[in-house]
Amino acid sequence: MKPRTRQEELEQLLSFTQCPFCDHDLATGEGARGCHYYDCPYLPEALDTRCPTCLYNFATDDLVPACGDPPTCEFALNVAPQRLEALAYWLEHRKH
Repeated sequence: MKPRTRQEELEQLLSFTQCPFCDHDLATGEGARGCHYYDCPYLPEALDTRCPTCLYNFATDDLVPACGDPPTCEFALNVAPQRLEALAYWLEHRKH
């Protein structure tokens, strides 16, 4: 099986839609969550911009990164930039 390109991975994210009553803005962290969960239970991993260790949110700059300011952990250096790119792509191309 041929590995997917980055563009193909980004385009697959467009199938994700927030719940009908969710007003939560993934980029700013503002707005009510229709399901009232802390985290969106359906959010694809590629759009989750929170560090799995300290829960620092790279999109909203929420909380304090445990690895320092600026963040220097493996997630901050290698994963967060791709997830921020994916979030920006999803926000720009999603259907409302």
